[in-house]
Amino acid sequence: MGNTYTITGTNTTSVYITVAETTTAFGFGGTIIIDGASTVSFTATTPEILIYWHLDMTCTTQTNENTATTIQCTSASCTCTATAAPGVATGPTPVDMAIDVPIDDTDPANLVITTFSWLEDTVIPAESFNLSLDTTPTGDDIGTITGAINGNVIVFGWTTGTTYFWKVTAINCFGSTESAVWSFTTEADPTLSTPEFNTASFSVFPNPAKDVISIKTDVSLISADVYNQLGQRVMQINTQALINKTININNLNNGIYFLKINAEDKQQTIKFIKE
Repeated sequence: MGNTYTITGTNTTSVYITVAETTTAFGFGGTIIIDGASTVSFTATTPEILIYWHLDMTCTTQTNENTATTIQCTSASCTCTATAAPGVATGPTPVDMAIDVPIDDTDPANLVITTFSWLEDTVIPAESFNLSLDTTPTGDDIGTITGAINGNVIVFGWTTGTTYFWKVTAINCFGSTESAVWSFTTEADPTLSTPEFNTASFSVFPNPAKDVISIKTDVSLISADVYNQLGQRVMQINTQALINKTININNLNNGIYFLKINAEDKQQTIKFIKE
């Protein structure tokens, strides 16, 4: 149902073609979809179609089962109610060309970037999505997540200072539509620039926090930056504001953030949750 066919007779000077629903008692009424001499084209309107071949339009010659051909619908399109492929996915997270996207290395064996999401088309919605990752603008040499969830947290062997490319394919029973190819670059490796703190003597509390977070360390702080999950810097705190080693996060939306702290010749990034 919904597929388009063209039927052409072998003997184009005399064959007459009639296309009908299978429920039609041919010659005794019913619904004829199309008929004509030599060749006809039509779009199937029911799951099963009968095509009758005769020598003339009176349909009185060769009236036997050998003159009937059945087209049966066996694919997913038989029950498809969509009239077009889904609309394209837009509005990616991480945002296109984002930089310094944080890698959550809380579990070094399972590095995480969170989250991958997009805006779904509401006019012609998708039934499912595939998410493809690559290290080049074309292909999916990293792989494709079939049945990806909008808001995926992806565990992968992410590397710092690396640009990744990704796209989302929206799928419904009628077809599929690929998004543009987006990119993002992960945060730089802090070990290549400034040494990290000893994490045993450095912490942020409370975590989760509602209004204020405090930094516990014996090292004099120089500056701090807060990044959201898109890799965007949402707060920049200077030395003067860090005298009490506290940061007011009351204006942040609820969610996961990354606090990058600079102190003396060292640097450390810690994840915290604003609730």
